[in-house]
Amino acid sequence: MLADGLESLSGSSFAAALQYFTQTRFTAFCCGLIFTAFTQSSSLTTVIVVGVVESGLIELKEAIAVIIGANVGTTITGQLLSFQLFDYALPLAAVGIILAFCSNSYTRNTGRALIGFSVLLFGLKTMSTALEPLANMPFFVSMFSLASRHPLLGVAAGAVITSLIQSSSAVVGMVLALANSGALSLPAGVAIAIGADVGTCATSLIASIGSGLSARRAAVAHLLFNLISVVLIIPLFSQFIKLAAISAGTLPRQLANAHTLYNISGAIFLLLFLTPFQKLVEKLVRSSYNEKKRIYDFFNELIRKWF
Repeated sequence: MLADGLESLSGSSFAAALQYFTQTRFTAFCCGLIFTAFTQSSSLTTVIVVGVVESGLIELKEAIAVIIGANVGTTITGQLLSFQLFDYALPLAAVGIILAFCSNSYTRNTGRALIGFSVLLFGLKTMSTALEPLANMPFFVSMFSLASRHPLLGVAAGAVITSLIQSSSAVVGMVLALANSGALSLPAGVAIAIGADVGTCATSLIASIGSGLSARRAAVAHLLFNLISVVLIIPLFSQFIKLAAISAGTLPRQLANAHTLYNISGAIFLLLFLTPFQKLVEKLVRSSYNEKKRIYDFFNELIRKWF
C-alpha cells in the first residue's frame, strides 16, 4: 500500500520526468534517488528505467546514473526503520485513514502512503518480537557467526534471500529486526544488507528478458554496479565495520548508516567513471544480431577460402 500510494502521487509522471531531469549524470542520479526514496522500492525504479531505455526516451548512460541513484534511495527505508518509530505506527495509521477519506486525490494518496508506512512499522515490531528466539538457537547462532567471520557468505545469503522475495527493503527490515532482537551482529548484518543489493538485481534482469539491447544493458549495468561495489568493499570490510560502529550508539542505527555509506561510496566511484563503465557494459552485452552476423561471416569466409 505504501508503494501504491506514493507511486500514484508521482509514478505516472516518472517516465516524463526522467527525460527532463536526466540531462546530466548528477541530475539523473538525483532523479533515481528521490523517486526510490518516495516509493521505497528500487526494484520499481529499475524496472521503469529498463522500460524507458527500451522505448528510447533516455540513453544508457543516463539510465545507469538513475539506477545508481535508486541504490542509494533504497537505503532510506533502513534509515527510517532504524529510528525505532514503532510507537508511532497507530497515530500514523489514524492520520492516514483520515486523509484517505479526503476528496483531493493528492491528499488521499498521501493518506494511503501513511497507512502503508504505519503497517510497515507495526510489521517490523511484530517481526522483531517473533525473531527474538533465534538469538538462542544454536543453528542460527553458528550461521550468523559464520557470516561475521566470512562476509562473502553473508553477502551470498542476502543475495539469495532477496532474489527469492524480490525486495531488498524487506530483507533490510528483517536484518534490523534481527539486530534489534540481539540475534545478529554488526558484521553479519552489514554483509547480508550488502547481499540484498545484489539480490534485488534479479528483478531488473527478469524484466529485461525478451527486451531489446538497451534494456538488457541497463539490467546488466545494475548487476555489475552492485558486484563492483562488493569487490571494492570486501578488502576493506574490517575497517568499514569499525567506521560503522562509531557512527551511532545503537546497532540498528549502525547497520542503517553502514548500508547508506556503502551505497553512497559505490555511487560516487561509478559516477566518476560512468563513461568507462558504460563502455564496459556495452562490450559485455552486444547485439545478438551482430553476434550471429559475425559468426555467419566467419564461416562464409572460411567456406569461400577452402572451397
